[in-house]
Amino acid sequence: VLEQGLAVADATGGGLWLVDPDTARVTLLRCAGCTPDAEERLRRVPLTGEAPAARCLRDLRPVWLERGDALEGMKKPAPSSACLPLVADGRALGALVFAFSVPHGFDEDERAFLQLVAHHAAQALSRARLLEREQRARAALREAHQTLEAIIQASPAAIMLLDPDGTVRLWNPAAERMLGWTAEEVTGKVLPAVPPEHWDAFRHSLERATRGTVLDGAHLAGRRRDGSAVQLAVWTGRVHPANGPPQCLSMMVDITERQRGEAAQRFLAEAGGVLAGSLEEEETLERVAHLAVPAYAETCGVFLEDESGGVRCVATAGGGEPGEVPPPGLAVVMRVIQSGRPETRSGLSDGDPTSARAGGTFAYLCVPLQVRGHTLGALTFVTSKRAYDAQDLALAQELARRAALALDNASLYRDARQAIRLREEFLSIASHELKTPISALVLQVQSLMAGLARSGAQFDPERLRRGLERVDRQVKRQTLLVNDLLDVSRLSAGKLELVLVPLELGALVREVAERFEPEFARSGTPLELSLAPEVRGQWDRLRLDQVLTNLMSNALKYGRGNPVRVELDVVEGRARLRVKDGGIGIAREHLPRLFHRFERAVSERNYGGFGLGLWIARQIVEAMGGYIEVDSVLGEGSTFRVELPHG
Repeated sequence: VLEQGLAVADATGGGLWLVDPDTARVTLLRCAGCTPDAEERLRRVPLTGEAPAARCLRDLRPVWLERGDALEGMKKPAPSSACLPLVADGRALGALVFAFSVPHGFDEDERAFLQLVAHHAAQALSRARLLEREQRARAALREAHQTLEAIIQASPAAIMLLDPDGTVRLWNPAAERMLGWTAEEVTGKVLPAVPPEHWDAFRHSLERATRGTVLDGAHLAGRRRDGSAVQLAVWTGRVHPANGPPQCLSMMVDITERQRGEAAQRFLAEAGGVLAGSLEEEETLERVAHLAVPAYAETCGVFLEDESGGVRCVATAGGGEPGEVPPPGLAVVMRVIQSGRPETRSGLSDGDPTSARAGGTFAYLCVPLQVRGHTLGALTFVTSKRAYDAQDLALAQELARRAALALDNASLYRDARQAIRLREEFLSIASHELKTPISALVLQVQSLMAGLARSGAQFDPERLRRGLERVDRQVKRQTLLVNDLLDVSRLSAGKLELVLVPLELGALVREVAERFEPEFARSGTPLELSLAPEVRGQWDRLRLDQVLTNLMSNALKYGRGNPVRVELDVVEGRARLRVKDGGIGIAREHLPRLFHRFERAVSERNYGGFGLGLWIARQIVEAMGGYIEVDSVLGEGSTFRVELPHG
């Protein structure tokens, strides 16, 4: 139809163009008489409200201009023109303008023909625009479908479309990654990720969703294709297709690790409170063992390193015979303690001897108990129900860290109480020990003064001598006690100074023995010397005198009058001194602490002393590159041995 209109325009030497009703701009179809500038101006400049085309669009009625300058932009004025509205469904789609180069009068037939051309043009333009809109809508719909498909495929959350009975209609890649089944394996089948024991509750949730209830973040305990458990958060809503019954759109997120992490944090918070509830070491050990059972282990063991370098199981929880070492055994525990690194095993074959002893396959974690850079022992988790992973190891290490800190606090508390006890005991003993010689000294002086007052010049010299000897012994005893206290202060401050001189040790032993002869004679204790000749070395004479004095004094004090033997010889290039008595002896359990400060192996009620002599002797001997040790049997006597570098 437009071609016919163009033919009319060509035949008359005029033009034909359309006017857009929305922009009021000209879309030029044909204009034989227009210059290029005029064409461009017609396209660019909107028509004013008084232009014929504008009036035609406003009134939706044809405008017939049969004489005069009807249109601009022509080389010659267009004597005649016709503006006809393009109307479809009561809406103006534009205006069709015919311009004639010669004056022309429009009769009824011409007007009808041009109106028919405009009518058909409007219908064609309407159909074209409708088709264009449909094409754009289809393209937009295809783009929306592609975008939705891309979102479903790229979503990190599992997306599935389910029928009310649980049949799968849509299954995205995230669902495959999360649960293990492919889309081909589950589409058209009932959702396999729901365990049978939870299926009724899940189907009830789907029924609620199809009735319009939105399930927001509901928890579901599911299972993967490999049979492992998975914890899911599920969002479900109703989808109502145009044809067919309602369906359920479900989105699932794997919250297994999040729940494990939250459970681990709750466990550690509870463990911190439990461990902080006691400062008693035995009670703390029992609490540590029971913390992980049964949540994280079937059996838990606490192992500590003893003073001899061995390992002992000090607490267990979760079964086993009394005294039995729980898996994984002492060999693994020893390796962990020595290396300071954890060991794990997800499971053992039935052929493994450790597994066979435990009665089947099991997994274990063994982590060190470390605090302040020192390994106290190890903590073991054992289970036969699942494999341990990196998160379990991290949990065990954090529990071990807190347990080691609790054990260290309990140990420090025990040591502090022991130190307080020793301090109180020492103060009690010190006051008694320091007061006793002073009291004896005062009494002796008073006795001498009273006797002198009664006798005057006739005072017995022998009685005076004996009294002065007793005074001298008490003064020496007081001096030794004070020197011990001074040595403690020096040693604690690290100010013990040695004066090394060439020394023949046998001569020093004889000198100290001669000094003790009166006391040995008064107690009726035989003193035997067996000294190798010429045992020489670079030693501190005064300090070795102090060591010998202490050892011989102890032998005299605890020897019960039995013979005391002092031996000196050279063994493998070292000077060896032994002081042996046949006295009360020392119980085996007291031997490890005998050389500690303020420690005593006997009751202070029966035997005096500060409990410092052997500790000071040990410090002196070790300072000169030697060592001191003791062998003793309770009720049979003790032998102290000192070895020093010789030559």
